[in-house]
Amino acid sequence: MSSLHPDEIRKILLGFWDSALEIASTKKGLSLAVPLCYPDGWQVVIDLNPLTPKAVRLSDGGKTLHWLVGSGQNIDTPAIHALFNEKIKAFEMVQDGWELYRDVAWPLDASQVQLFGEGLVALSYLNYLYEPMVKAANVARQTLEKVFHERKLEIRPNHRLDGRVEKKITVDYFVKPLRPVAFQVLGRRGPITGYMEQWGFRWRDLRDADPALLPAMIYDPDVQEIDGTALAIGEAGCELFCPYYETNKIHDLLDLAKRN
Repeated sequence: MSSLHPDEIRKILLGFWDSALEIASTKKGLSLAVPLCYPDGWQVVIDLNPLTPKAVRLSDGGKTLHWLVGSGQNIDTPAIHALFNEKIKAFEMVQDGWELYRDVAWPLDASQVQLFGEGLVALSYLNYLYEPMVKAANVARQTLEKVFHERKLEIRPNHRLDGRVEKKITVDYFVKPLRPVAFQVLGRRGPITGYMEQWGFRWRDLRDADPALLPAMIYDPDVQEIDGTALAIGEAGCELFCPYYETNKIHDLLDLAKRN
């Protein structure tokens, strides 16, 4: 095999890595699509944002945990939680809500980017180590599904929508009596400001792609801590942001979607 030579193999691999790497400017810094993939085949994207003249932050923008939970894994089970924390520590990451990040020195050491990306992939594969446990009854979800049943609506659970920037955004429920309505049920416990910041961006992105879309988020005040910031983000980004028991508001939104 005449081409089986170290220099030739190096050339082939460097060519692939060069073509797979994409770098784009963002409002805060840079976005890097690196030669690594999540289990579903989507490329790992890392945000690189300056902190100080001597430090930068590597961040996944919340994509990894959102993918893991969206794929059906319950990261709150004891087994998954222990493995999750173990990998977070091993790859020297920090979790802030859905976001995973690592602050590194500048000038940048390329190995830090590689290790951070490998850590994200390692975390995503937790989905295949244990069968997801059945989640506790979610009264907000049950109430919303009861409204759908009463109105005899055809729903599309775990539906994917494309924004202008972010593609394949999964919403819990999608219905289209006339205007499209996307529902997201808050399942995260405790403070949710970071989670709401993430969804605030997503709702704006989705509405930029489809101005007719009516976003709705339903929460359980006994489970989520809705502070002033989270409330402001929810009300600004959604057509409806309310607790699950205000079913009259859910019906009003669906009536609006049916009329227009």
